[in-house]
Amino acid sequence: MIAVYPDREFKIWEYRVSHRSLLIRSPKGTGVKRNVDLVFVGVDYMALPSRLHGVLLDFGTDDDRMSVTALTGENYPGQVYVLVSEDCRHLVFAATCQVGENDKDIFDTPF
Repeated sequence: MIAVYPDREFKIWEYRVSHRSLLIRSPKGTGVKRNVDLVFVGVDYMALPSRLHGVLLDFGTDDDRMSVTALTGENYPGQVYVLVSEDCRHLVFAATCQVGENDKDIFDTPF
């Protein structure tokens, strides 16, 4: 398991086409002092909703890779990551993923 945030709401915050970089953020706000950022770089595939209520981030399985290959006909390189939210599995294929907390303005970008 990479990270667990059961009580936070995450949103797809930013995607940069030029570097295939994805930011999924749980922003700070009332009663929440810090942003939580999930930063994926070298994204080849993603299948997830725009909002996630509670997240468990982990490495995906060989079955996850095979199901996406069967669906798309593509054998994507990189690591398979799974975001589990409300008992649903959402997949991201990316070169890397970094998890971090910060107290920057919610519109500051890590890119």
